[in-house]
Amino acid sequence: MTTLALFHGWGASGGIWEPQAAAFGHRLTVLTPAVSAWEAGWFADYLRPLPLQECLLVGWSLGGMLLLEALSKLDAPTTGGLVLVGVAPVFTRRPDYPRGQSAAVVRAMRRGLLENRQQVLHEFAGRCLAPGEAEFIPQARAAFAAPAAPESLAAGLDYLQSQDLRPLLLRLPGGAVIIQGREDRIVEPAQARFLHEQLPGSRLYLLPGVGHLPFLTQAPAFNGILEECLSIGS
Repeated sequence: MTTLALFHGWGASGGIWEPQAAAFGHRLTVLTPAVSAWEAGWFADYLRPLPLQECLLVGWSLGGMLLLEALSKLDAPTTGGLVLVGVAPVFTRRPDYPRGQSAAVVRAMRRGLLENRQQVLHEFAGRCLAPGEAEFIPQARAAFAAPAAPESLAAGLDYLQSQDLRPLLLRLPGGAVIIQGREDRIVEPAQARFLHEQLPGSRLYLLPGVGHLPFLTQAPAFNGILEECLSIGS
């Protein structure tokens, strides 16, 4: 394995992966791209030039959803490894899928962007932490302080509200690793269990006392899982 590519989620930037870049940058090419468009086409275009069989791909939250969609569209989506962190196949609840956030919550966030974008991001950062992770509030707020354009933030929320990835799951490479906080208030653990059931050969890590930012609040444990993935893929 030569490359570690980490894709951030909504409201954040590539800088959120600083603990991982510091841990692995001395021996791997670590890519932490700033997602400029919440579209599967952007992700597919980014992936095509990469030596995917030598890459461990890590997608978090919205970034993980779009990574899954992009991989499903590639002709030969074989990778060195795939890690999904707090990823929902369907983010908002619907009649045939009771897991997920209420669509009303997402709509309220979208409306709030027009009034006070930073307040929306501030509140979202707080919700990304489990109750026992209050010591990480400054780091979480800093991670969501990037001045993303309201149009980009709104597009991400529209994707979360509308997209259903369930029909694409069987097209994905097997052996994905799923990392999920047991106290995640953004993507509930039932979402990770569903992914685990649907993705052949997947492994599920449920981290106790952890919210939506395990790579930040539990960096040593999270990096340890990535190390296992890199060892298996070598």
